[in-house]
Amino acid sequence: MSWELDLQSLERAIAHVNAEYDAFLYGSATKPPVESRKNVDRLIRELSRSDPESAADRYRFSTIQGRWNTLVERWERLQGEKEAGKRPGIYGRFGASGGEKAAMAGPPNAAASRSVDPKTPPAASPDSRRELFEKYLAARKARGESAEGLNFERFADSLQRETERVRERFGGAEVEFDVAERDGRVKLVARRKT
Repeated sequence: MSWELDLQSLERAIAHVNAEYDAFLYGSATKPPVESRKNVDRLIRELSRSDPESAADRYRFSTIQGRWNTLVERWERLQGEKEAGKRPGIYGRFGASGGEKAAMAGPPNAAASRSVDPKTPPAASPDSRRELFEKYLAARKARGESAEGLNFERFADSLQRETERVRERFGGAEVEFDVAERDGRVKLVARRKT
């Protein structure tokens, strides 16, 4: 197989494991996807032993490896929270300690950019919408739900309309969406951006 096909297969496998971990951490799955994770680790080891066909393939592979390592760290942190009896993801907020807060409390050291209108929050980037769509599809497939008839363009349009509707409900606050299982089905859930 060519590197292009191998990398596509690896990306699909990672999306599948991510959906399985989401089902385990937030849904009804009772055990983590250990076998799927081992399969991705094996694919990465096999690819790292062979030489890429081009520099672009080498760069793409290293990017995929970095994303995989980030996901593994995230899953381990969230699984630790779940095992401690906490709701995964709620307790991992970033924040400065007391001394750092005092140092950061002063006025900003640069004026606001003229190209940014503070009244209009930025729309979700196409990449983040694509990632959300892939995560949604993978979660539906992991739960055995049909993904036929779903395409990115309709998903992005629907997401834009829903973002505007939810922002009005939240009083104009910025919102973000994530995939979750509710009432036995995979759904998109909105929350305020922090």
